[in-house]
Amino acid sequence: MADRYCKCGPFRVNMMPQGMLKPYILFLLSKRPMHGFEIMGEISDRSHGLWKPGPAAVYPSLAWLSRKKYISPVSRRPMGEKSRRQYRITGSGANAVAGYREFEAEWFGGMRRLRDLFS
Repeated sequence: MADRYCKCGPFRVNMMPQGMLKPYILFLLSKRPMHGFEIMGEISDRSHGLWKPGPAAVYPSLAWLSRKKYISPVSRRPMGEKSRRQYRITGSGANAVAGYREFEAEWFGGMRRLRDLFS
């Protein structure tokens, strides 16, 4: 299983920049409605296990996005003994994530330039 951190001697460096979770949740919800557990699994799957945000990060992010009206609950779907609340992106959320591809290009460009730090 892949680790969430890059090991640099005795240091652990987080693989994902702080602040990436909320916009990425919006990006995922722009594809289809999901509940928190699905979002955690989708992020882990898409990142090949390098990024595994847990409930302590995902659920407060969902609450914040909901308060700001970027997402809204769709329904509670029974899942065994628990019911899970699905969320969908709103018009405001779609507007907020509209620039995601531009951000992605800028972020990857910045990552390529950062490689020069270790040259």
